[in-house]
Amino acid sequence: MPLRRWTRAPRLAYAMRNPLGGFARVPAAPAVVLRDLWPGNATVGEKLVRNRTEFDGVPRSLQSGIWDDPAWPAPYRRWLQGFSWLQDLRELGAESARIKARTLVAHWVRLPAAERAVMDPSITGARLSAWLGCYEFFAASADDVFRQNLMASLMMEARSIIALMPDAAYGWQALCALKGLLAVAVSIPDYPEFLTRYLRLIDEVITSQILPDGGHITRSPEDLFLTVKELAEMLYILQVARLPLPTTLVDAANRTAPALRALRHADGGLALFNGSTERDPQLVELVLNRVSRSRVVAAGLPESGFARLSSGRALVIADAAAPAPTGFDHTAHAGMLSFEFSSGKQRLIVNCGASRQKGWAEALRYPAAHSVLELAGMAPMTFETNGTTSRPPQVSRTHATQDGAHWLDMTHNGYESQGGGLYHRQLYLGKDGRTLRGEEKLEGATLARMPCVRFHLHPDIMVEPTENGHLLHSEEESWLFQSDGQVRVEESVYLGQGRRIKTLQLVLTPPAPPLDESAAMPAPEPDAAPAEEETTPAQQAALPETAQEQPATAASTADTLSITAEETSPLAGPLPAAEPVEPAPATAPEPKPATTGHPALLHSMIGQPPPKPIHWALTLISE
Repeated sequence: MPLRRWTRAPRLAYAMRNPLGGFARVPAAPAVVLRDLWPGNATVGEKLVRNRTEFDGVPRSLQSGIWDDPAWPAPYRRWLQGFSWLQDLRELGAESARIKARTLVAHWVRLPAAERAVMDPSITGARLSAWLGCYEFFAASADDVFRQNLMASLMMEARSIIALMPDAAYGWQALCALKGLLAVAVSIPDYPEFLTRYLRLIDEVITSQILPDGGHITRSPEDLFLTVKELAEMLYILQVARLPLPTTLVDAANRTAPALRALRHADGGLALFNGSTERDPQLVELVLNRVSRSRVVAAGLPESGFARLSSGRALVIADAAAPAPTGFDHTAHAGMLSFEFSSGKQRLIVNCGASRQKGWAEALRYPAAHSVLELAGMAPMTFETNGTTSRPPQVSRTHATQDGAHWLDMTHNGYESQGGGLYHRQLYLGKDGRTLRGEEKLEGATLARMPCVRFHLHPDIMVEPTENGHLLHSEEESWLFQSDGQVRVEESVYLGQGRRIKTLQLVLTPPAPPLDESAAMPAPEPDAAPAEEETTPAQQAALPETAQEQPATAASTADTLSITAEETSPLAGPLPAAEPVEPAPATAPEPKPATTGHPALLHSMIGQPPPKPIHWALTLISE
């Protein structure tokens, strides 16, 4: 065990000495008045005034002096102890909100040092910056005793960040910890050790997580957004204090802003990959404007592994790389080669999103929750019990453009070691943005399984089966979806907006091969009940609560449109030459069997030849 980790407890105990004990001078007020940059939610503030909280749809009561409970989920504990809800009380603006804010902060600062939850420096950093950002709202008019206790707590907890960093926080959370340290450094300049420590750590923290193209090492648009938000706050604090801006910080801001803009749809929200939700488009825009004046959109994200195809009003964002490396893979989803498609400000094809609720959080990481091919009884990577991943696949991609049209060729070998073959997806976006075509195939499969390709639809999209395919209607446009495979319309769920919303999905499978009549199963007796399909616990957890929340409905029985291979080929004409992207390295441990998706959607073709490629096309037919 490293010496620094071994000495963490005594260092933390030493750091949390109360400066009111006489060994240091405690200022009466901050030397620099900071302002919280982000808007609050008055509805949340009103509930807090009444000692109520509602987080992820779960209501809880605030109890005086209780800031931690083992029964609380980690995201709620982070929110409560981080004091970001002070901006909600400030947004409410009533005198009752000011009194409630002051009362809750007083409860915390009166806690003995040994009883404070300070082991996570990122939560501590959020708390310190929230106190200082809302200081004018709840503390400036308070009595001298309250303000002295508050300033003492700022010093104590800032020293706890020094004692714990850099080992105790990673990713954007490390930036949050350093932001709190910086806020205290400029507010209490008589203690230069705070600023010295910040400047010593910031370069390493930024370099370890921000990729050369400006993306985040976790490959999550959500984490990139939170990173940009932290960078924006640090730039603001340094500018208010009139301190020199670290070169690494400015460079990171200039690289991450274009990357974040590239991972948004035209509605302003984030694309849904690797644990992301849409986020409030106005907040995303506000954060981007704070971090950089430039409105440049990154043309490509080669290190982040996302492909962006834009033509006319149409936009395709595809996940074209392997999962994040070990240590940064807690948000990694098995969505390799999945994509999202939007036209104008309307999303059509989406991934299901993410959730912080146990059960849903795990289920949404599997291929069944993404617009991608799923192979029955197999998983392209393994999710460990601690949330990390193993057995990552190799992913390759080639993106070429010509006269405004885009060709994207992607593969991953996540199913290959299990006999499923190499998954190959090709996409073509026409130069006018009115046509999107694709081909899905498995190459070199030794164990024939029925693949299904899922296209999850945004909740705003209505589906109309027709004799020529399926019409996808939005408020402004209609798109015709066609395929030479079998197409079913089934229920799905969308969690991109912070809550579960019922929606639909198109499920494609290859045309069923003719059955051998000699091997056909005998028909059941007239009075016999159909046998229930056995499901494993993993399958039952794949889509928790869906059966209770969504009544089963019959899939559409629209006839499948028969289209020739020439008509449906996603790569009509020669593919322009392009430099291939090197595949990400992969380990090759013994694969673990896994199941994905809802059991009613799993199919097997043992003993049958490998399925033929599936071709599909989306065509704009009316505006």
